[in-house]
Amino acid sequence: MYQFMSDCSGCQWESLAVEGVDSKVLYLDESAKTVETRMKPGAIIPRHSHTHANETVYVLSGDFIEEEVEYGPGSYFVGRAGTAHGPHHTNSGCIVLTHWTGGPVDFVITAET
Repeated sequence: MYQFMSDCSGCQWESLAVEGVDSKVLYLDESAKTVETRMKPGAIIPRHSHTHANETVYVLSGDFIEEEVEYGPGSYFVGRAGTAHGPHHTNSGCIVLTHWTGGPVDFVITAET
């Protein structure tokens, strides 16, 4: 049996500090966090890293652009803690499922390379 179950179909989207980006927290504990993130058309998440948390991203719908390459539904990304990634953006909007493990999640803006 699963240790946790949640029906988030009625969960509210919460605005993030990045314009045009909202999320729903699906799961949270001391070492893991899972969110559904909605990026509105034209939204940009700047290049960043996460100091202690490994991250996976799965594209559910729309166009997700990572380092100027466009990816669609079914695309999957894995980044270890401390790995700079992004900027992420979208032309028509997208929804992604993001999961962090291994430690607390922070958002550290990094310089473009």
